[in-house]
Amino acid sequence: MLYSKYCEYSIRALAYLGANSQKKDYLLVKEISDNTNIPCAYLHKIFQDIASNTNWIVSKKGRNGGVTMAIESKKIKMMDIINVCDGVQTIKRCIFGGEKECKQHPTCKMYDNCSYILNEITAFYEKMTLDVIAKMNPF
Repeated sequence: MLYSKYCEYSIRALAYLGANSQKKDYLLVKEISDNTNIPCAYLHKIFQDIASNTNWIVSKKGRNGGVTMAIESKKIKMMDIINVCDGVQTIKRCIFGGEKECKQHPTCKMYDNCSYILNEITAFYEKMTLDVIAKMNPF
């Protein structure tokens, strides 16, 4: 897809958390790691970043601690997660320009095809919410 491994792991972890946090108050990061195939140390970092940059999750240390959703997963769009993890520029990267953002220049021979695809992908990410991903049960 058009996002980093860090973003992929974040989507996967949040989807699992969204699907399972209603069943328990807090989920252990180890449990999430085991069920999503995300390295535990990396998952700790992901949750730390998400907790400090959003209002999506709450973490609790100690006995009966772990991570839980702070808001309903249906309120989090896939594009929101991509923004937090990678920034929108990731999906707008020009295939010929390396790290440069596509300027959608009319003289570019790929412009029509790329701009159409980019608009479709962006619309998909804007519509797809975390609860829908969680219901797909990809774990």
